Amino acid sequence: MSRIPYGVSSFSRLQKDNYIYIDKTKHIETLESYGEPYIFFLRPRRFGKTLFLSTLEHYYDIQEKENFAELFGDLYIGQNKTELANNYYILKFDFSGVETSEPEKIYDNFNHLILEAISTFINKYQIEVEYREAPGSAIATLSSFLEAVQYEIDNKIYLLIDEYDHFANEILSFTSIDRFEDTVSKQGFLRKFFEVIKKKTGSIIDRLFVTGVSPITLDSMTSGFNIAKNKTMDSNLNTMMGFTEKEARCLIKQTLPDYDLDSMLEKLKEYYDGYLFTPRASKRVFNTDMLLYYVSEYLIDNTEPSDLIDSNISSDYSKLQNLFSLKDKKQNYEILEDILAGNDQRGKVTVEFNLQRRFTKKDFLSLLFYLGFLTIDREEDGFIYFRVPNYAVKEIYFDYFNSIISEETSFDSLEIEASVVEILKNGEINPFIEKVEATLAALSNRDYIKFDEKYIKVLIFSYLNLTQLSIVKSEYEVAEGYLDLALLRRNKEKGNYDALIELKYIKAADYKEKGEALVEQKLKEASAQLERYGRAAEFKNRKDLKKWALVFAGTDAAAVEEIK
Repeated sequence: MSRIPYGVSSFSRLQKDNYIYIDKTKHIETLESYGEPYIFFLRPRRFGKTLFLSTLEHYYDIQEKENFAELFGDLYIGQNKTELANNYYILKFDFSGVETSEPEKIYDNFNHLILEAISTFINKYQIEVEYREAPGSAIATLSSFLEAVQYEIDNKIYLLIDEYDHFANEILSFTSIDRFEDTVSKQGFLRKFFEVIKKKTGSIIDRLFVTGVSPITLDSMTSGFNIAKNKTMDSNLNTMMGFTEKEARCLIKQTLPDYDLDSMLEKLKEYYDGYLFTPRASKRVFNTDMLLYYVSEYLIDNTEPSDLIDSNISSDYSKLQNLFSLKDKKQNYEILEDILAGNDQRGKVTVEFNLQRRFTKKDFLSLLFYLGFLTIDREEDGFIYFRVPNYAVKEIYFDYFNSIISEETSFDSLEIEASVVEILKNGEINPFIEKVEATLAALSNRDYIKFDEKYIKVLIFSYLNLTQLSIVKSEYEVAEGYLDLALLRRNKEKGNYDALIELKYIKAADYKEKGEALVEQKLKEASAQLERYGRAAEFKNRKDLKKWALVFAGTDAAAVEEIK
């Protein structure tokens, strides 16, 4: 059986060591057909960018000519070889290795990686070249090297740059905008680097492919290198990274042949699929790392992982807290609540950020899109509508929201999680409602909270998400309408009940004026809705289904009624 390529980003290793390789090489033909020699391309972390660059490296490397059949013979591009195959010397920079924990050393780390890339190039191709090493300035050294090496090699260079913005994103996500501007914008070393590259295009550098996550430092690149073509939202390249449903089927069929492919795929689509990077494309893709993580974990003991999210992804997304503190924190927090409520976000995609200008809602939504926290749902009337791509990312939002609540209230999340387990195992909701009421009471004097049905629903939703035993759905569509909340077991063996919850809210002032009569009216409405939803085919005649109507008045649960 072929091996799962989880964490493997070397193309030659995948091909030589019997790993599964999902063939993306048709995109090499597409890229070459454009006639665009300088390409810039963005995707979220863990989407296969490094592997794709490794594929380009081996395809175009003059030194890999003798290995072409072994590496590419069974792939699309092996059967449709282009005229530029094995025609270049490869110079590669990987800026994901720039250490950001000590900002004052970032420039030194940047310099070190440039010098290391030059050294690797010289050793790989066994060339002798005399160039001037400028102490303290690897950019000046690179300029001298490129000037000298063009007279020592017969063919031109294909320059590959991986994660051009890694260190800038790390600074922005984990420190502050001021430090970001000091390091990236004011020192300008990234701009100077691309200025050197631009000077050598046409002479020694013939082609360039740059990857990154966001255009947060794109102004630095385009100021120094304004001839690159940004193909991030090219509809023909929408599936160049990430797995389509067809590719996911192929992966599962090769690794888990004895399992029900359709049922597993439906679950995986809900967990990890849903990414769309241009409204002009139709096929959505899975996050590569997330899908490979799930399959590799499943193979260990024939059951899905208890955590839906790979710890590597979790660490990447831990930057969410600082992102929501960028510029207009109040505006960003309102966006967070809206996202958690399940509402699509209307905006447009910002192509290039400049943090020295005002950072608008459009910019913030775009940043979440580039980082993979949102994806494109549709285009309508000239606007892009964004949504959360899948359940795994939704969990990350709720983890962040719960961390905010925990800081404000000091409640023990384990106790709240235990109250959710009570619903799943014993069909008892009152301990959970008590936790919600206590939280609302503790938050009632916070000026950033506007109590309404949406906010209480978001809080309940986030608390229900604390356990890994279930999936929680908001505005869950059934034949009879849209359920407020559905709590569904991930594994039927790890719980006894699913639950449907319909929520109504009464303002404290209205409750004071109308009292129990208004509570009864709202309760009747919620009960009628639940009875109707319970008649849907997927819920009808189920004995393991609990249905509750909840009515909140201010911060208190004025009514909690189980509907039989």
